[in-house]
Amino acid sequence: MEPKKSEAIILRTRDLGESDLIVTFFSSLYGNLKGLARGARRSSKRFVNSLNILSLVDLEFRERRSSELVWLDSCELIEGFPGIRSDYKLLSRASYMVEMTEILFPSNVPSPEMFQLLRSALGSISNRRDTEETLIMFQARAMKIGGFGINSSKCSLCGRPYKGKGRALFHPPSGSIVCLACEKESVLTPGMEPDTVHVLEQLQSSDLSLSTTLRFNQEILRELKGVLMAHIEHRLGKSLRSAKYLR
Repeated sequence: MEPKKSEAIILRTRDLGESDLIVTFFSSLYGNLKGLARGARRSSKRFVNSLNILSLVDLEFRERRSSELVWLDSCELIEGFPGIRSDYKLLSRASYMVEMTEILFPSNVPSPEMFQLLRSALGSISNRRDTEETLIMFQARAMKIGGFGINSSKCSLCGRPYKGKGRALFHPPSGSIVCLACEKESVLTPGMEPDTVHVLEQLQSSDLSLSTTLRFNQEILRELKGVLMAHIEHRLGKSLRSAKYLR
C-alpha cells in the first residue's frame, strides 16, 4: 500500500505488548482511524514526543488489507497544546470535545471542517481564551457539521415563522424552536430570548470560526448551555460520559 500523509489529532492511545502502541487519531483527510505504532514506546526517531493524546501531528501511515488497523510509519509533532495538560478543567473540556467528535464522526468518515473546528477549539482552550464560550461554540458548530443543526426559522409545530420577537422554546424531539402558543416553557422545553436565538444562528453559520469577536453575556450563555445540552443528548441518544466532568 502507498503511504498516506495527513495532519491529525491524537485522540487516545493504548499499550500493546512491550513496546507498541494502538493509536486512535482524527485526521483532516481520512477521518477517525486506528493505527499500530511499532516500537513507539521505545526511543525512536519516528515517533519521539509526538504520540501524546490531544497533540496535533503530521502523520504518515499505510493501510492494511486484512486489518482495520493502519501501519503508522512516522509522526511529527506540530502542536502539543500544553495549556490543556496543566489544568483539569481544561482537560475535561478537551475530553468532551474529543468524545463528541468520535460519536459524530465514526471510523472512516472524513470531515475536514470538523477537524479544523476541533483543532481551533483545542488551541483556544489551551491558550485559556474564553473557555466557556469556546465550548458553546464547539457544541453548536459540531452538531451543525454533523447534520444536526437547530432550526430556528419557524415553529416546528404550527409553522409560524420566528421574526426575532419574544421568547422561543427549544423542542428537542424536532431539533427546532417552537412558539409559546404551542408549548409551555419547562425543563424539557427550555426558553431563549431573541438575542440568544440570534447568537445561536451565528454559531451555526458556515463561515464562523472560533477566532470570532462574538461575545455572550451571562444570560445568553446560560440559555445556550441548557438548549445545547438538551439537543446533544436527544440527538445522540445518550449523555456523553465526559459531560459529568463539565458540571
